[in-house]
Amino acid sequence: MSRLGDAIRRARLSAKLTEKQLGKKCGMAESVIKDIESGRRIVSDEQAQRILKLLGSESPVSTELEVAAEPEVKLRPRPRAYVVPAPVPPEQQKATDEATDAWLDALGGVVRRVPVVDENGVALDHVLTPIIDKRIEGGAPDKVLYFRMPDDSLRGFRVHAGDLLLTVPDNMAHDGALMLVEHKGRRIVRKVQKLDGLRIQLQSFDREFEMVIVPTNQARILGRCVKLLRTL
Repeated sequence: MSRLGDAIRRARLSAKLTEKQLGKKCGMAESVIKDIESGRRIVSDEQAQRILKLLGSESPVSTELEVAAEPEVKLRPRPRAYVVPAPVPPEQQKATDEATDAWLDALGGVVRRVPVVDENGVALDHVLTPIIDKRIEGGAPDKVLYFRMPDDSLRGFRVHAGDLLLTVPDNMAHDGALMLVEHKGRRIVRKVQKLDGLRIQLQSFDREFEMVIVPTNQARILGRCVKLLRTL
C-alpha cells in the first residue's frame, strides 16, 4: 500500500464510507477505489486532491510532498534481462500457435494479449489483460501496452525497475500523471507537469527528486500510464 492510498483509506474509514460508497461519490467503480487504496492504480495529483476533499480532509497534500516525506526505500534489483525462448520445431510451434489462437478467439471479447515493450519499443512478452465494455482501462484493446521500467528512476513514486505500467494512447500532457514520453530517441516514463510557453516538466525521483524542462516539440507524448503491475 502507498502512503497516498493509505491516506485515502484512513480518510474513507474516518468518514464511515465503504469503497462502493466512496466510488459513487467520486464517479468511480468500487474496484478502482480498492486499486487506488492498495497502490495498484496510479492517480494524478488532481484526482487525489478531489478524492481527499470529498472525504473532508482538511489539508490534502500533493503527491510530490507525500512521496518526499516517505522513508528511504531499499533499491530493488534491476530487471532480469529478457531471455529469448529457445527455438522449437516448426510443427510443434504451429500446433502451439493454433491452440493458443483458438483459445484466444473463444475469449476474444474477454481478454487480450497486451504486449510488454522496453524503452526501445521492442516487444518482450505479453500479459493477458481483461477487456471490459470493449475497452482496457479506457483504451482500445489493440492500442494499449505495458511499458517495462528499465531502472529505478521513478522509485520515489513507488515504481521500480522491472515493474509494468499499463499505458493507454494519449498525445496530450496531463498534469501530475505518469506518461510515456519519447525524448532524445528513447522511451521513458516521467511524471509530467505542463508549463507556459509550450514547455513541459519531466519529473523523476530516484534517490533525489529531479526535473527537466523541455519544449513540447522535443518530447513526444505517447501515452498515459493508468495501472501498475508489480513484478516482484
